[in-house]
Amino acid sequence: MTEQPGIADPTPLNDLEEKLAKGGQPDASPVDVILSFLNSEVYIVSSDSIEGEDSQVEPLVLGNADGDPVLAVFSHPSRVDQQYLDAAPNILGTQGAAIIANIGEELGMVINPGAAYGFEINPEGVANIRRDFKRADELPDAGSPDQPGN
Repeated sequence: MTEQPGIADPTPLNDLEEKLAKGGQPDASPVDVILSFLNSEVYIVSSDSIEGEDSQVEPLVLGNADGDPVLAVFSHPSRVDQQYLDAAPNILGTQGAAIIANIGEELGMVINPGAAYGFEINPEGVANIRRDFKRADELPDAGSPDQPGN
């Protein structure tokens, strides 16, 4: 049996964690982190399991230092601390873009709470990402058949 990396393990496990690790460096780009998040599979924990394609789940919501609610999101299943699994034992994978598209307006988000790499974003930041970052197929004229190719 191989040992899984722990939540405090500083070794990046995927592209998102590599971007998060560079986040504190002077040449770091927040846009790179956001794009990586949106395009990566990320994980939430829930007390509900997925029963079908249209299943609804209640993800784990934590309170931040100010007592405001934040959705707990993880970059890798091994980043989920046991205390969160005790409250919500099901780890569910989804695209970061789906999290941003479906998170409520009053909810912030924390990526990798308690782990080596992570960050918190308030509800206004989530709304800004939703407004400023669109999927390529949502852009005006994307895939329009009347657009000439280059």
